[in-house]
Amino acid sequence: MEEKMIKKIELDNGQTLELFDCSKKIADDAVVVRMSARIKVDVKEDLFSKEDLKEISFKDILNKVGDSALFEYKAERNFIMNPDKEAVFQKLVDTFFENMVQYLSKSEFPKKLILKQYRD
Repeated sequence: MEEKMIKKIELDNGQTLELFDCSKKIADDAVVVRMSARIKVDVKEDLFSKEDLKEISFKDILNKVGDSALFEYKAERNFIMNPDKEAVFQKLVDTFFENMVQYLSKSEFPKKLILKQYRD
């Protein structure tokens, strides 16, 4: 199986969350169930306050991070029987939504992601 986009969701902070099914057949009757969630954040100066740019310049951030920063979350379950694939995939999606989407929707998330990638 190849990567297949399942959903696009607009978050409260204006970012777009994309969910992918990246599952792969490993036997005639079994798969590795893989879910990937991604957010591409455009690096824009208006995401930062003057305080944020006190120690570093926006140009430095742009030079180090580039035009965009990518958040990616992956989850997988190995050796799942074909009849159980959809239920297992949905459980991965549900767990992701329960644990992550509220944080990813916060207004500070894009800036924090960019600054983390800048520091790394």
